[in-house]
Amino acid sequence: MKSWEIGPRGGIENLRQVERATPEPGPGEVALDVIAVGLNYRDLMVLRGHYGSDLPETRIPLSDGVGVVAALGDGVEGLALGQRVIAPHFTNWREDGGYGYHVFATDLGVTQDGWLAERIVVPASAAIHVPDGVDDATAATLSVVGATVWHAMVAFGRVAKGDLVLAQGTGGVAIFALQLAKALGADVAITSSSDEKLARAREMGADFTVNYREREDWAAALLEATGGRGADVVVDTIGFGEFGRTVAATAVEGRIGTIGALSGSPQDSPDFDQGSLIGKNITIKGIASGHRGMLESALGVVAEHGIAIPIDRRFSFDDAPAAYAHLESGAHMGKVLIEKGA
Repeated sequence: MKSWEIGPRGGIENLRQVERATPEPGPGEVALDVIAVGLNYRDLMVLRGHYGSDLPETRIPLSDGVGVVAALGDGVEGLALGQRVIAPHFTNWREDGGYGYHVFATDLGVTQDGWLAERIVVPASAAIHVPDGVDDATAATLSVVGATVWHAMVAFGRVAKGDLVLAQGTGGVAIFALQLAKALGADVAITSSSDEKLARAREMGADFTVNYREREDWAAALLEATGGRGADVVVDTIGFGEFGRTVAATAVEGRIGTIGALSGSPQDSPDFDQGSLIGKNITIKGIASGHRGMLESALGVVAEHGIAIPIDRRFSFDDAPAAYAHLESGAHMGKVLIEKGA
C-alpha cells in the first residue's frame, strides 16, 4: 500500500511517500481502508520536531481521518465490514479509564502510525461508527477538534443556552467551536485578523466579531461590542502570550479551556496578573484533547444538527506536502483535507 512517512524531522520537505505491506488486524483490532484525512496544527509541529520526541523517520503522520472497515481481528464485536469509522487520536483514552500520561503512548500520528496511508489498523475499542447523515469530509476532520472542543466547552466549560462562548481565530478548532456552540444554543464571539474571514464567521452564526489586527486590544473591543459582557466559556487557542487579554475578555465565574499556543509557544510564561483571575473567580483548565466518549458525544450533535465542517481546500493523497504547506501558510479557514481518491 501507499503511505507517507515523516522522514528526518525538520519540515514539510522531509515527507516521503513509500510502499508498505498492507497491515492486517490482530486480536481486538480493526483494519480501515482510508477514505480521507484531515490536518491539524499539531501535524505541522510533528514534522518540525516540536511535538513528540524520539519519533522514527518511518512514522506515518496524521491524527484525523475516516475509513471503511475492511477486516476485523479475532474477538471484535459491534463493528461490521463496510461501516465508516473514526477514532480519537489517543486511542487508549476511554471514559472509564481516566486521563494520564499513558494516553500519549497510543497517539495516532505521533507515538503510533497515523492516518496518512491507504490502510490503517486501530483498536476496535477506539472505533466509532459514523452515522449516514455525516459526510466524509466532516468525519475525516472531526476527531481532534471534536474531542478537544467538547472537552473544553461542554465537559469542562458546562456551556448552557444563552452563554457567550469566545473562540479565537478561524482555524479548525475555533470554527468547530462556533458550530458546536450555536448548535447548543450559545452566543459566540470570534476573533481574526481577516475581515473576510470574520464576515464568513457571521454567516455561520457568530454574534460578535473582532479584528485583532485593527484593534490590538481585542479584549476591550469585544467588551465594547457586547456592552461589557464577558465570555462565559473561552476556547483558548492563542495561549499565554495573549492570556492577559483572554482573562480581560472573560466574565465573572468564567471558564477558560486552554488548548494551544498560536501566539507563541506552550512554554511561554503567562502575561496576566493574579488579581484579575481571583477577582473574577475564573477557572482555567489545560485541555489535552478528549476521550472516546467526548468524541462520540460531539459526533452525536454533529449528526443531529446536520453540521458540516467547512473545508478550505482539498488535496489528493499524492499531493500531501502541498496540503501541509497550505496549512502552514495560515490562509485557511476551517479545515484542510486530503482525499484518497482525489
